[in-house]
Amino acid sequence: MQTKLSENISNILYALVWLMISLWCGVNHEIFADEAQAYLIARDASMSEILTTVARTEGTPTLWFLWLKLLIFLGLDYSHLYIASILPNFIGVCLFITKAPFSKVVKYVLPLTYFVLYQYNIVARNYSLLFLTTVIASIAYAQRQKHPYRLVWSLILLGSTTSHAFLLSCSIMLFWMYNDAQKAEGIKGYQEFIKGNLRALSLFGIYIVFSVLYLYPESSNQYISNYELIKGFRARNVLTLFAVGLITSSEPSPENLGYIFIGLCYSICMMCLMSKEYKMKFGILLLPNILFMLYVPYKPWHAGIIIMSVMFLLWQEKREVPTQIKIGIGVLLFLQIIWGVTGIIKDVRGKYSVGEEIYTFLQNKNITAAETKIATFNGVTLNLYENKPDLSYWDWRYLGFTQKVKKEDIKNKRAIIINKEVYDKYNKRVKEIQEQGKYQIKVFESDHFFALQNMSKDETLYVLYKDEP
Repeated sequence: MQTKLSENISNILYALVWLMISLWCGVNHEIFADEAQAYLIARDASMSEILTTVARTEGTPTLWFLWLKLLIFLGLDYSHLYIASILPNFIGVCLFITKAPFSKVVKYVLPLTYFVLYQYNIVARNYSLLFLTTVIASIAYAQRQKHPYRLVWSLILLGSTTSHAFLLSCSIMLFWMYNDAQKAEGIKGYQEFIKGNLRALSLFGIYIVFSVLYLYPESSNQYISNYELIKGFRARNVLTLFAVGLITSSEPSPENLGYIFIGLCYSICMMCLMSKEYKMKFGILLLPNILFMLYVPYKPWHAGIIIMSVMFLLWQEKREVPTQIKIGIGVLLFLQIIWGVTGIIKDVRGKYSVGEEIYTFLQNKNITAAETKIATFNGVTLNLYENKPDLSYWDWRYLGFTQKVKKEDIKNKRAIIINKEVYDKYNKRVKEIQEQGKYQIKVFESDHFFALQNMSKDETLYVLYKDEP
């Protein structure tokens, strides 16, 4: 009784400290383009648009937009967007430390790692629902014999967070079928499993068909097509996933070959150990997402789905984890804690975004929104600060990654906003625009980053402006 009481008290204290750290960082975090885009969609798009066109143009399920829409209806403004991500993660942490079948050390360490504490918690994106929904699915799976529908609904919830999570939810369904059906020999086991769970499987099947139809990208969606033009981007995906996405924090470049080598060795060793120990179960849960991330445009923060998959696998295994795998996971958790702490420090001290800074700058120059041309997606953060119908989310169907700067823009716009990628790639054209419009130029650097990498090349913005109309 005394032990249970002390455990409850330590869990409560731990959860409160975790929440305080998260809120402190959330208050100091500035919204960047992807966060602003989701908020603007939830604020301005209709329910029918969110459930149809938005999913296909944004390339992600709609649960995050619906969650934001509910919170906005309840009064959430953009300056408190961090609440939308911290709240579900806090619930996920509470469930994890009380329900997960791991040691107390693992229960208290995992929520302090990079993806759970920072990347999916402070940065308010659809990934912010991933930890909670994976924990819910893990709990429901353990109760699947008594409550199969509860598991199916939890998988639908999980799959509605991100495209990667959709694959994981399908993998868990296959994992369920394989795990339970193999108890009987041959095809008979699968027949009995399907017969006993026909309604639940049918419900999930309908969900899969619906999801594929409403997630399949529109032909006008340029995200994947733009990457297809980059030579060797899939080879880069391999390096980014296995060398950078989990234990190292270096960009895949020649000067970081040592870190890349260490990352590759770690990933190969862990995959071999996991596949040897868990065999088909490991393949069912992890291979679909690994192959997906190698094929489509990939960012290192997507690697968190692998950690969630391994967490689910170990949650359901009832046997002791081999020492080698324990050591490998221990290395991962240790490095991820360093990442998480560093991420919070950099976010609090630095500039994750420069949207508010640019907005203030333009106000001081008496440059209105009507006189400003946002020529690249990254500038969409400016639309948060003026609640006007024509200042809303970025429509990928019509705008692509960038808008062309036309002659009438040079004549009528006092400010043109582009990102560093466009500035570097089309530097000659930018110089021509600057000369033709007699613009001055100001650089607003940001510290948008992944783990210890400086990713400001993605969010640094250039403002071409005229002091006088």
